[in-house]
Amino acid sequence: MHEEKAKTAGGIVIGDGGTIAMVRSKNSDSWLFPKGHVDEGETDEQAAQREIAEECGLEELEYIDDLGLFERGEKSIHMFLYLAQPHAALFIPSNAAEEILEVKWVPFREVAAVLGTPHVEWFLKDRAWFATVFDRVREAVQRD
Repeated sequence: MHEEKAKTAGGIVIGDGGTIAMVRSKNSDSWLFPKGHVDEGETDEQAAQREIAEECGLEELEYIDDLGLFERGEKSIHMFLYLAQPHAALFIPSNAAEEILEVKWVPFREVAAVLGTPHVEWFLKDRAWFATVFDRVREAVQRD
């Protein structure tokens, strides 16, 4: 019998100067894009925006694009591309303090190098997926 993968959603958020919002969780100690579980009754995009707000404090995002799905382990991850408000500040909301260790804006040209943990196969899927959307994200960064 085929087990359904857990649905998660998140996003790549572009900030000032083409930076990208990234989070480092206490569980993995790796830099990742904000994402999390899709709650019952939510669309994937609603879940992505909620997770971004919960993990790095960003709200009022401008939707740019649907970046599609990829699978990692037991998860199906649906990612979106957003633009943050000008001068948006990242912070760890109090309800995420047990899960998120750090948040920061990463220059776009450095994202591929810091994404995930190179020696952990689990995170190689994040890097491989990012390579497939790299040009789309770069075009959005250049328009900003």
